[in-house]
Amino acid sequence: GVPIATWPLYAEQQTNAFELVHEVKMGVEIALDYRVEFNGGPNYLVTADKIERGIRSVLDKDGEVRKNVKEMRAKSRKTLLEGGSSYTYLGHLIDYIMNQV
Repeated sequence: GVPIATWPLYAEQQTNAFELVHEVKMGVEIALDYRVEFNGGPNYLVTADKIERGIRSVLDKDGEVRKNVKEMRAKSRKTLLEGGSSYTYLGHLIDYIMNQV
């Protein structure tokens, strides 16, 4: 897993970016407040400083976001090991399918 720099442009990206940055803390914000002009005009400008700050945060080896990503990676891998939830439920699915054949 890697930290994600978020810059939502449309649709559900705003919600996904908010979740990553504020809820699960596995992303950093470049911009979370996009605006769309109804008359077809351009979106607001994101400055180079905001982009640089976001990228530097993602690259920070000792940052909280990177630590959270490493923790989630370890938890996710455990689910695939024997006895883990994904391993167990995939086994149940295979058994179910085999019994239907």
